[in-house]
Amino acid sequence: MAITNKPSLEAEPGARKPQGLDDASSLLIPHENLEDKIYARLKQLIREQRVAMGVRIQPDHLAREMGVSRTPVLNALKRLAGEQIVEWVPRRGIYLKTLTKRELARVFEVREALECMAVRLATMRITKEQVDRLTGLFRGIKISSTPGAHALYLERDREFHGQLVMISGNRYLMHAMEAVNVMILTYQYGLNRPMAETMREHSAILDALKKRDPDAAEAAMRLHVGLTRERIDQLADEEEGIGG
Repeated sequence: MAITNKPSLEAEPGARKPQGLDDASSLLIPHENLEDKIYARLKQLIREQRVAMGVRIQPDHLAREMGVSRTPVLNALKRLAGEQIVEWVPRRGIYLKTLTKRELARVFEVREALECMAVRLATMRITKEQVDRLTGLFRGIKISSTPGAHALYLERDREFHGQLVMISGNRYLMHAMEAVNVMILTYQYGLNRPMAETMREHSAILDALKKRDPDAAEAAMRLHVGLTRERIDQLADEEEGIGG
């Protein structure tokens, strides 16, 4: 398993902490609720794209880095496999699952359904302060093709969608969206539509939230996520030579 930008850790009591590594960034896992903590930490590493596609995940190495035994690490990896995030490849090992464009489009079908539910619930529960906070995420964002502008916009976009799911107040929906978002992040390639286009769609969602109109909010979200899904399917068609 490749974890980038991370010094090696020692698990022995009294071991010297590597210079410049604070406690928050350590991989060492407290032993209470061990499997849940390992599972959550692995998901965090995948979200941060610190797990490389095509590089074998080695449970023994992970266990040493985390200062735990091999069994809870394997159990956490099995949970991730059940969510289609990692996969066991016969006679090769465990790998971060690599999605094709076609598979990614199918994941976006699930995302579309979940986000439409989330925004409908959020519209009925959102406060004025929360609407203002969501609106402020895009304030001052400049439409540009530069890498810096693109990275900032992606960060705010993820926060926008994540906050809507939180505002929905449905913890089961939050859990389902977490699994979908981790799967999308494993793709690790940019498939985003033009910034100006998606900014307009975010504005339509925000307008519906301000008006507390759940039907309009759901329609705007369905268009927003659905257009991305259609774009990914189109790219898959081109890649597979369909309709050319």
